[in-house]
Amino acid sequence: MADALLDLGYGFWSIRGRFRLRGLLDIGTQAGLVALPSGRFVLLDSYTLPPDVLKPVMALTDQGRAIEAILNLHPFHTVHCEAAHRQFPQARLHGTTRHQAKWPGLPWDAVTVDSQALADRYADVLDFSVPRGVDFISSNENVHFSSVLAHHRPSRTLFVDDTLTCFQLPFPLSLVPANGRLDFHPTLGSALKREPGAAQAFRDWATELGSRWTDTARVCAAHSRNLDLPPGRFPVALREALGRVEGTLQRHEQRAG
Repeated sequence: MADALLDLGYGFWSIRGRFRLRGLLDIGTQAGLVALPSGRFVLLDSYTLPPDVLKPVMALTDQGRAIEAILNLHPFHTVHCEAAHRQFPQARLHGTTRHQAKWPGLPWDAVTVDSQALADRYADVLDFSVPRGVDFISSNENVHFSSVLAHHRPSRTLFVDDTLTCFQLPFPLSLVPANGRLDFHPTLGSALKREPGAAQAFRDWATELGSRWTDTARVCAAHSRNLDLPPGRFPVALREALGRVEGTLQRHEQRAG
C-alpha cells in the first residue's frame, strides 16, 4: 500500500500508510489530520510520515506548530508513537493506559482518548464512541478488536482502527463475498467480556452507532481502505455486519449463561 495524503474535504485529510506484518506482508495502516475551528489541528493516530506526506502536512500546519494534539485511538497501535512525537514534539500526546505502559518515557497527557474529558474537548467537530460489551484493552495481545471510533461531522467521515474492516483484495481474491464490504474485526469472539449480557450490550452499541452516525459518507479503516457509502447506507451496512456475527454472539451468550 502506498503512502498518501488524501483531502476528503471539510477539514479532514486521510493518511494512508504502510505496515508490514512480521516484516513481510504490507497490511497498511492509517492516520488522520483534522482541522479545528480554532485554526489548529489534531492528528488521529501516530504514523511516521514519509517525506512526500510530511511536506504537505507541514505546509498545512505552519510547519507542524499548529498541530495541538495526537490522539492515539487504538490501544494496540503503538509502533509509531515515539516517531510521531519526534515529528511533532509540541503536540499533546493522548493515548490509552496501554500506550502509557508501552512508551513510559513519552510525555503522555493525563487525559486518555477513551475519556469523556477528551470527547468534550473536541466535541465541536468530532464525536467518539467506544464499543460496549467487549474489553477495551484485551489481556490477550493478539486480540485487537476494540478502539475509540471517531466521527468527523463536517466531512461525515468515520475513522476506525480494526473494530470495523473493509478489505479491498486483489484479483482473484476480489471475487470472495467479503471483498469491499463492511465487517466487524474477526477477533470479536475473543474480545467479548466474559459476563452475561455482553453480547447484547455489543448488539445495542452497534445498532445505536448506526442510528447516531447515520449520515456517514465514508469509513476510513486501518488495515484495509477508505470505503465510500451512498446516503443512508451506513446503518444498513452495520446491520448486515451485525447479522454476520450473530452466531458468534449467540455462542457467547450460551457460554456466559
